[in-house]
Amino acid sequence: MLSHVDARRLMPGPASHRRSRPQAFRQFQYPTPPSGTSASGFADEVAAEEAVAKLDYVEDLYHDWNEGGRSAGGAAQRIEAEFDRVRGELGDLPGAVASPSRLRTLLQHLTKALHPGVLNDCFYQAETAVCRKRAKPLGRPVPMLDMCMRCPNSRRSAVHLPRLERAHDMAQSELGEATDLPRLQQLAITEHLATLTHLIAEIDHEDTRR
Repeated sequence: MLSHVDARRLMPGPASHRRSRPQAFRQFQYPTPPSGTSASGFADEVAAEEAVAKLDYVEDLYHDWNEGGRSAGGAAQRIEAEFDRVRGELGDLPGAVASPSRLRTLLQHLTKALHPGVLNDCFYQAETAVCRKRAKPLGRPVPMLDMCMRCPNSRRSAVHLPRLERAHDMAQSELGEATDLPRLQQLAITEHLATLTHLIAEIDHEDTRR
């Protein structure tokens, strides 16, 4: 089903977001440990690089919001309230940042819960996570695309729009070629297509998809 489509097929080429760091985070490549470097030291170095990349990503999300960018999803209101608190503490005006270094300090805590994703970001809270409810029979949280899109921890913004549009086009193409598929599978694809149409419209009010 398209709701479980391989995420790699949804990865776009050039990022459409005005800044490049969110895309760079998703393309992060683990370096090869240099000779003579301990495994623990190398792991610490990789963790430090990932922490910086996450903070860069959150900072870009803040800038997008501060400049009027739209967001949606179960966690959107919670994260925007946090962004608003940060802006108030900094004394910023919409579209401006008075102290970039202090901004990063105030945003640091959000990186602890952040899991950037292809069609949405997850700001994980165990008590509301849909994947955690599935953890008991499986032994661990297992995110699924259709569940993540409806999860209270999910947030979507401009950086996800090109991938949502591509997923929509893939679903539409699949449906157009689905004449020989069982009726229930066609209905599932149709429902998934309607969901993607709604998710796109939440972020892009100028979208004219039907």
